[in-house]
Amino acid sequence: MVDVPAGTFLMGTAVNKRLIDPRTGKPATNDSPQHEVSFSTGFALAKFEVSVAEFRTFTATTDYQAVDRCMEFSKPNSFKIRTDVGWQDTGFEQTAAEPVVCISFHDALAYANWLAASTGKNYRLPTEAEWEYAARAGAATHYFWGNDPTLACDYSNVRSKGADAISKRQAKSDAVDGFPCDDNYRQSAPVGSFGANDFGLHDMQGNAWEWVADCNHKDYAGAPTDGSAWLADTDKECRFGIIRGGSFLNLVERSSVTVRAGRPRSGGATNMGFRVALGAGKDSITVAVAENWVEEPPLDNSPGATLFTDNCAACHRNARGFEGLYGKDKNSLIIAIRD
Repeated sequence: MVDVPAGTFLMGTAVNKRLIDPRTGKPATNDSPQHEVSFSTGFALAKFEVSVAEFRTFTATTDYQAVDRCMEFSKPNSFKIRTDVGWQDTGFEQTAAEPVVCISFHDALAYANWLAASTGKNYRLPTEAEWEYAARAGAATHYFWGNDPTLACDYSNVRSKGADAISKRQAKSDAVDGFPCDDNYRQSAPVGSFGANDFGLHDMQGNAWEWVADCNHKDYAGAPTDGSAWLADTDKECRFGIIRGGSFLNLVERSSVTVRAGRPRSGGATNMGFRVALGAGKDSITVAVAENWVEEPPLDNSPGATLFTDNCAACHRNARGFEGLYGKDKNSLIIAIRD
């Protein structure tokens, strides 16, 4: 763990300083308005992302069953949610020292709670504000090393030549724009393979996206200014959480210190992991540990059901079974996809 001091910083991006996403030609808008956040006390953050070996120790000790499906990106210019891919078999070779991926929010939270119970210390997931404050390490630039994207490969495992394309737009961007550097890793890299920021933290940008404690919000309007987690009124309103930091599949512009993405808390992907925080700061995160996954009745083999399983199912599941997005039930979603 690395101590992060108390302090104040500007969270988010000023409108006139937004980075252009090469995939779309447009900037993201969910990292504003820029606002001041102050930490009255310090906290600690893991020096590295949680590794495969560390997560294996947790599951071996507790018999915990992680998310039973994972989004992976070997499908040409697209992705697929597969039940034969998971944290123990990502579809590409991983060493025990690499960041564990195919991890849902519930899996990450269960690990942190187990660590807290095992050690008697207040281990937890970091808040989104804590994550960005720690990632910046005092920097006010797009990246913790400055604004030069060509330096990315000294500090982060970001998208480079040979990586799978998440979408047709990304494949087109690869061909047109190329890459500012080559980090020599097509997929994940052992944690700590790249240079640390000024706080001594590694892989805060790139390698694997990292879950934080907050619920997803479309922007920072109304966000807390004390570093606490921005939750929802009820668990039902928090099916989507936040991941930060980008990954080996994301362009350097999508791996900046301000980029944020909303994802279903019940889902995992081969480029999504986490790290833990420690301390008595703004840590009142009262989210229950998920129970094991409830088995779903098998779908029929219709085109709509197949598309749902491959592309949509992770967004509509939680630990208690199926939970439709925006109040829709499974059949209405399958009909909508079919039609």
